Amino acid sequence: MSKIVSHIAVVAGDEAVCSRWVNALNDAVAKQPGDKAVSILHFLGAASQEQVLQQVASDGLLQAVILDGVTIENTSELVRTIKSMRSELDLFLAVPRDTVVPELPVELLDRDDEKASHLLRQVQTAIERRARTPFADTLRDYVFSAKDAWHTPGHSGGDSLRDSPWVADFYELMGEHIFNTDLSVSVQVLDSLLEPHSVIQESQDLAARAFGARHTFFVTNGTSTANKVIIQHLLGAGGKMILDQACHKSIHHAVILFGVEPIYLEASLKADYGFYGPVPKDRIIAAIDANPDAKLLTLTSCTYDGFYYDLEPIIAYAHERGLKVLIDEAWYAHGRFHPALRPNALESGADYVTQSTHKMLSAFSQASMIHVNDPDFDEHRFREHLNMHTSTSPQYAMIASLDVARKQMSMEGFAQLERCIDIAGRVRAAIDATGVFRVLSLADMLPAELADDNIRVDPTKLSIDVSASGYSARQLQLDLFEDFGIQVEKVTHNTLSVLVTLGTTESKVMRFISAMQKLAASAPGVGENVRRRVSSLPALSDIAMLPREAYFGPARNVPLTGAQHELNQALVGALSADQVVPYPPGIPVLVPGQVISENIARFLLDLYRSNSGIEIHGMVTQGDEPCLRIVHSDASSIALTG
Repeated sequence: MSKIVSHIAVVAGDEAVCSRWVNALNDAVAKQPGDKAVSILHFLGAASQEQVLQQVASDGLLQAVILDGVTIENTSELVRTIKSMRSELDLFLAVPRDTVVPELPVELLDRDDEKASHLLRQVQTAIERRARTPFADTLRDYVFSAKDAWHTPGHSGGDSLRDSPWVADFYELMGEHIFNTDLSVSVQVLDSLLEPHSVIQESQDLAARAFGARHTFFVTNGTSTANKVIIQHLLGAGGKMILDQACHKSIHHAVILFGVEPIYLEASLKADYGFYGPVPKDRIIAAIDANPDAKLLTLTSCTYDGFYYDLEPIIAYAHERGLKVLIDEAWYAHGRFHPALRPNALESGADYVTQSTHKMLSAFSQASMIHVNDPDFDEHRFREHLNMHTSTSPQYAMIASLDVARKQMSMEGFAQLERCIDIAGRVRAAIDATGVFRVLSLADMLPAELADDNIRVDPTKLSIDVSASGYSARQLQLDLFEDFGIQVEKVTHNTLSVLVTLGTTESKVMRFISAMQKLAASAPGVGENVRRRVSSLPALSDIAMLPREAYFGPARNVPLTGAQHELNQALVGALSADQVVPYPPGIPVLVPGQVISENIARFLLDLYRSNSGIEIHGMVTQGDEPCLRIVHSDASSIALTG
């Protein structure tokens, strides 16, 4: 691997001091052997606080800042400002010996040490510590040691497939290392995900530091499982939880599994585009006040469509009332690594945060993290809950990908996200310039009731309005795939959603813009009357029965249509016994115990008939007939309170 250039800013209020330190440190770098460090350090002087803050805001190669504690005024404030902009940077404070320093996120340097090589080693050590991938390195070393495998898994590093006349093609497709990195707990040097004590624990500790948590746990079966683990930990024996009714289905699964009494918060809705928005702040506060016995508040930030809350006042209010706070941050693992995206949930005070590291960062699918900042955290009990859901045969390549994804964000997250945000702006401008398609702004997307809630939208998630084109979003999705080789993230009835991730390249940008321009040039156009006939998401209805009771109680299947293929009115007013989830985006339209309104039933029927490419999880099919499972009419119901 070629050496990487890393910039280190040296800040002093005295230009002569600054220049002397920069020259001495760069001379020390020049005298080092060529293989001394993983990166080549280049020290740059900053003679004022304004100059270093400008460098922090713009220099993607910057890895550390050295501050002179003698010639700089308001050092503590400067440290906090830098950390609020670039949390990943290593900060050093040079002070005279025996100086009493207030508690700050800095490492101390001896200002009286005349040997620049000593200071250089401290800086190098800090950067190299952040650049370590303990688990991924150990996995690589083990693979290259070519040990004979007399243990699981049965493919034995791919040996069972490689020379087979029947399945060698699969080995060739997947590649050598997908098999020889697929190992088992028999390989003790690779530690244990269920009870880590060496390289996995080291990797999790580095992740906790990078993401701003007290504790971080790697999860190899997705954020869906991560959410269930946390809810089991806090409410496994039952209790009351306040949650967004439009949250991910995994939260609703946890409600069923653990007998939780849910207090559902009706999400805001932008029916024009099929977007569920955040819950209005006043609605959250009112629910907290109305349910003083609630133990947990669960919200999603950011959403699939990119909305994220002003979380700090909401979390502070919940904590004042004794609630723990879980934030599903599946779509926002990158939020800590660019000042335009901060603060994220942990910085806003959340006790528990789940992140799908694979969604926007460089981890494999299903690779996720749980971050914990709960001051009352019981690690032993939590690990027991986690192990109930964790496979005893985890995928080691997934664990390694979490280690590597953390390293990437620690070392180049700011630079990568700066590039992503720039690409998103250029794509937006090009799409808008077609005059046919347009990228929706926050004002376009935001439900009116959220106007004063300080909601923001993630700029790396682009929602493209296709209403004026004459195409349905589903038709455009197919055209992009079949004619241009482009797969988008999701569609609603009149929007396409695309993600700008770390893996977005300039060639992909060029091809996508070109495709959209060609589709715009051939668009037939559409009038307002046609646009108004598009089906929109239904309003959420009441919950009349505990989800666990509805799901496990007596139920029957009722067809979605009647004898004349119209909507079956027998469904209207009945209670759903299942969770019914259009996917994507994976947000339930019905949960167990919810009243089936006519609007919801008609929406599901329209969606079933639309051939939109959206799966409907939870709908029962008998023969060719779609059905909903409903609570049997004589089943005893348990009314929800609050």
